[in-house]
Amino acid sequence: MRNEKVIFCGNSSDFLSHELIGQSNEANGGTAFRIPSLINANGTLIAAIDRQTSGADWGYIELAVRRSEDAGETWSDIEVIATPPARETKITADCYASAFFIDPCMAVAPNGDIIMLVDFYPECKGLHNKKLLDKKKAPYASYNNEMRPVIYDRDGNFYIVRKDGVVLNHKFHETIYRVTDWKGSLYKGDAYAGNIYLNGKTGSNEANAVTTFGAPLKAPKRNYVFMIRSTDNGKTWSDPIDITSDFLTEDDGTFIGTAPGVGLTTQSGKIIMPLYVDKKESVSIFSVDNGKTWHRMKRQPYSANVDEWQMIQSPDGTILGLGRQKKYGKTPLCISSTDGKYWEKSGKTDIYAPKCQKSVISIGNYVFCSHASERKRENGVLTVGRFKKSKGITDGIRWYSETEINKGFFAYSCLAQIDDEHIGVLYEAQPSSYICFKKYKISDLI
Repeated sequence: MRNEKVIFCGNSSDFLSHELIGQSNEANGGTAFRIPSLINANGTLIAAIDRQTSGADWGYIELAVRRSEDAGETWSDIEVIATPPARETKITADCYASAFFIDPCMAVAPNGDIIMLVDFYPECKGLHNKKLLDKKKAPYASYNNEMRPVIYDRDGNFYIVRKDGVVLNHKFHETIYRVTDWKGSLYKGDAYAGNIYLNGKTGSNEANAVTTFGAPLKAPKRNYVFMIRSTDNGKTWSDPIDITSDFLTEDDGTFIGTAPGVGLTTQSGKIIMPLYVDKKESVSIFSVDNGKTWHRMKRQPYSANVDEWQMIQSPDGTILGLGRQKKYGKTPLCISSTDGKYWEKSGKTDIYAPKCQKSVISIGNYVFCSHASERKRENGVLTVGRFKKSKGITDGIRWYSETEINKGFFAYSCLAQIDDEHIGVLYEAQPSSYICFKKYKISDLI
C-alpha cells in the first residue's frame, strides 16, 4: 500500500506466513516482534519494539530499535539495546525460563534526551499466569532513607541490596553476597552464584543468547518498570535502571506497568508517562528533572478501564487521556486541567474500536488517532478531530474524518509527527512479527 515500509519482520514460520518471512533480513529481522513505539527525537525517528522468541507476552524478549534520519525514507539496521537474563530460550510459547522486557514507551525530555520506560519481569509468564507471581513478598524496603531492592532465600528470609551492591541480612549486617549489575548477577565472595531473576539450571538455548542459572537469593516475581536513556538521538543507550520504587504503592499488587506507545512532555516541561495497574485503572508518573526522579500523580479519580492509554495536550494546556475499552464501542476518556496533577473521569469519546491499545497525538488544534475500526483487531484507520471547548475550556474532541491505514489485521500502533507536513504511524499488520510504517501528509488528512 502507499508508502508502506516493513520495519520489523519475523523469520519464523511458527509466527508468520512463508510469503511474509521472505521480507525478513539482517536489517529488520528476528524471530518475532510485537508492541511498537515511535518517536521523533530532535529530527530523528526512533522505532522501538519487543524482539521476541516465543511470539507471546513472555519468554526471551529483548528491546530493539531502528533509526531514520531522513523522515522515515530509510532506516538503520536493527539494534538490540537491552537483553534480559535467561537460563533457557526456545522458539515456542511453551518456554518461559527467562526474564523479559515488554511494552516500551518513549518520550523526549526537555534537555533532548530520549527516555524509554519498559516493563521487566523475572522468570515467569507475567500477567498470563498470576499464580507464579510473589504476591506476599515486598520488592523494596527502606534503608538509609531510600528504598532499596529486597531479595529472598528459599526459606523466605529477606535481604536488602545496598546501593553499592552489597547484600545485607534482615539485621542490616553485611553478608558475603553482592549484586554486581542491573541484570541481577549475584556473587558469593569472588564466585559467581547465579542470577536473582532466574530459577533453576541452565537449559537449551535456541536463540543463541547468553544464558546462566538461578541464584540462591531471588528477587520477587512481579512487574518492574525500568528506564533506559539515550543522549544522542538513539545511537547509544544506557543500561536499564529500576525506577519502580519511586512510585509503587502497596495497593498496586504485583503489577504496575507501562502503557505502550509514547509519553507526553508538556508545555511546562514536565514529562508524563502513562502507566496502569492490574485493576484496569490508569496511573501516571511525572518527572520535572529530565527523568532523573519520578513522582506519582494524585489518584483523583482515574477513569475506570482506561488501562493502556495515551495522552495529548491542547493549546490551552488541558491534557486528555484516551484509553482502551472493555469491548467494541466508544473510547474511555479522562481529562486533566492541572498539568496532569489531578485527573477526572470524563465519560467516552466517539472513537469506536475493539479492546486494543490505540495511539493519539495532537498538532495544534488537530488530533490524530490510529486504531482498529472493526469489532475485532482489523482494518486500521487514522481518525482526525479537533479539540472542542465548553465555556472556554477544552473538554473533548470533535472527530470528523477517517483515513484507511490498512485492510485486515491491525493491532497496536504508534503515531509521531515527522515534520511540519507529515505524520507517521508504526503498526502491527499481522498477529505477530510484521511491523509496518506509513507516512501521511497532514494536509491530506485534515
